[in-house]
Amino acid sequence: MSVLAVAADAPKSTAPAATTPPPMTAPAATPPASGSMAASPKAEVKADAKAMKAKADGDYKAAKAKADADYKAAKAECGKKTGADKKACTKDAKAAHDGAIKMAKAEHDKEAADVKAMKK
Repeated sequence: MSVLAVAADAPKSTAPAATTPPPMTAPAATPPASGSMAASPKAEVKADAKAMKAKADGDYKAAKAKADADYKAAKAECGKKTGADKKACTKDAKAAHDGAIKMAKAEHDKEAADVKAMKK
């Protein structure tokens, strides 16, 4: 048997050919800001408070929009009913909507108070 025949009979490897890893490089050092230190703690608190307020406002708007959409869908379902069932359904839908709006407002007010306390 020849060497070629033995090599042909050998199982083929599915592993990729060995390659050398790229050389490791150190991360580039960032030069310090010219003439100033990092942002002052007061500026950081102000930025955090601004971000918290924006998030609270966005959360409130999203919760209100969801409550309005849920109310609209519930009213559509109530429209399929008649008589006392329709009246009760509409009343329940309105109560659920009002409750969701109050919860969203209370959460927004709580977050606004947290922001105000953070600024002090």
